[in-house]
Amino acid sequence: MAMLVGFLLAAGKGFAQAEPAETGKRQLEDGGLVGVVETREGVRRQGLVSIVDNTFSVGGAGVAPLVTTPEDILSLTLQQKVSGNREELAPVTGALPAPWRNRDLGRTLVPGKVRWRDGAFAVSVSPRAADERFDAFHLVYLPVKGDCEIQARVVSAGNEDEDSYAGIVICDGTTPENRKAVLGVHPHGEKGVNFRRWGYQGGSSTGKELPALKLPYWVKLVREGYDVTAYHSPDGRRWRMLKVSAGRMRDEQVYVGLAVGVAKSNGLSEAVIDRVSINGEGSAEVEPMLPHVVLRGGSRLAAEVLRANRTAFHLGGRWEGRTITAPQVARLEFFHPLPVEAEPLVEGDRPGLLLRSGDFSEGAFESLEDGKLRIGSVLLGSREHSILDEADCLVLRRGAPVPARYRVETHSGSVLLAQGVSLQEEQLVLRVAGLGEARFRLEELKLLRVME
Repeated sequence: MAMLVGFLLAAGKGFAQAEPAETGKRQLEDGGLVGVVETREGVRRQGLVSIVDNTFSVGGAGVAPLVTTPEDILSLTLQQKVSGNREELAPVTGALPAPWRNRDLGRTLVPGKVRWRDGAFAVSVSPRAADERFDAFHLVYLPVKGDCEIQARVVSAGNEDEDSYAGIVICDGTTPENRKAVLGVHPHGEKGVNFRRWGYQGGSSTGKELPALKLPYWVKLVREGYDVTAYHSPDGRRWRMLKVSAGRMRDEQVYVGLAVGVAKSNGLSEAVIDRVSINGEGSAEVEPMLPHVVLRGGSRLAAEVLRANRTAFHLGGRWEGRTITAPQVARLEFFHPLPVEAEPLVEGDRPGLLLRSGDFSEGAFESLEDGKLRIGSVLLGSREHSILDEADCLVLRRGAPVPARYRVETHSGSVLLAQGVSLQEEQLVLRVAGLGEARFRLEELKLLRVME
């Protein structure tokens, strides 16, 4: 594996795919926020969005801007702000670096292809041919001997069919008949992640429904002896095991890499995968995901929690200086989305801690500081848990949803249910139950929508 060090990419250099529409061209040329607004009068306008004189202005080159207020709109959807720097926005365009190779594994309607730039792989594939009896996908691979591990981050998937996927693979050959294990992310629909295993006599699959799955998302395969174990993670640090496939990989040399497959398409569909690491080589350190502070009123804040006790939660990062009284907090999610089967536990009346193992440790919350959480009970006393390695969700009390007029989503993952919205000093000002006033710059926003 030492030979791979010089060839595997260092992750962390950004890229973005070029927008096909004229609006995207203006965004690249001018920078700024591209969005779509729908008004109560039935007007729909797409263009560059700004706040001017405490109103929303939506316009573009050669078009008179649409000026409206929060009271007059039904929804406003915004893309993340991008820089006008063309180098940072360059699409994935280059050829694969040696020793990476690629091919269609199985016959497809149109030959697949792959492009590479600064550690990002843009993999294109079409559906399998009608007479192909095996599953078909595009394979990007390297040869590896013995035990091995591959992990990667799925950034985007252009095909919106729920059976289409992008992910990683370990196989003992590069023909459809060979044994293989494929772990794919299905970002559309409710399939979530799916682990497929094929032997020479056929295959099987194990899936995990993640209806709230959002890209980017991480996947990992580990080969130990004959066995391959599949893991998935929302941040590349906190991993859940999906399945162990026993006794499949019997050859010393295997091929590891990326796999992209589609079920329905009129041509080639593209997925982007980056942060590829083989046996720990090639991927940069990743930041842990932000916890979600879920308020009793139904809002959730993607926020760093500096410390907390039975009285108050002290936030940092984007929410620096903000303190929320403990009675306003329903739960604290360290891993999200949480498993569907955990919902009865975290949304009930029993306070306690949902552990990574799936067990629920009942007890009263005592404190949180320096990554350590303490809960106590009469039976077991005071116990300490690591929020990185052990904790999934701290439950304090049942939620009590408060009627709200607006739903606001941010690019960082916050969802705020607001009773009122206004514009002040080029910021969106929200009134949120349990939080009070919250201000956001326009570039932080993903969605503003009137609730029915």
